[in-house]
Amino acid sequence: MGLTKSLSKSLWRQIEQAGFNFYCVGCNRQRRLSAPAKIGSGQFYFHILIATAFASILTWKWMEWKGLVAWFIPMAIAFEGIYRLRMRAALVCPDCQFDPILYLVDRKKAVHQVEAAWRQRFELKGFQYPERKPDRNSKTA
Repeated sequence: MGLTKSLSKSLWRQIEQAGFNFYCVGCNRQRRLSAPAKIGSGQFYFHILIATAFASILTWKWMEWKGLVAWFIPMAIAFEGIYRLRMRAALVCPDCQFDPILYLVDRKKAVHQVEAAWRQRFELKGFQYPERKPDRNSKTA
């Protein structure tokens, strides 16, 4: 049990360092996401400390040394939010606009977004977009 657990940890570490390779389900294009600085890594905290020092210098007249402590938490929240937004934006396919997170939240909206992207692509090429047949599971009767 211990050997398989350590093996899975080392495999996950390799995946994190190398990035993620996958295929888009909308257009079957091979995609690769490089792994950015992880939340909780030394580089992540270094960026937060630099931003905190900068904000503290800007507000030194009002906050003095308290600014170092008062700015750390908001900066950490902002950096994590930016990290999540960047990762979310990177998941959207640049060709077919398929968004896996949107698909999990609202399937109809995701399908409409992909159809609009394909419709635009067909119009640019000068072809008519083929209309799709209604779903078998939808209740139109």
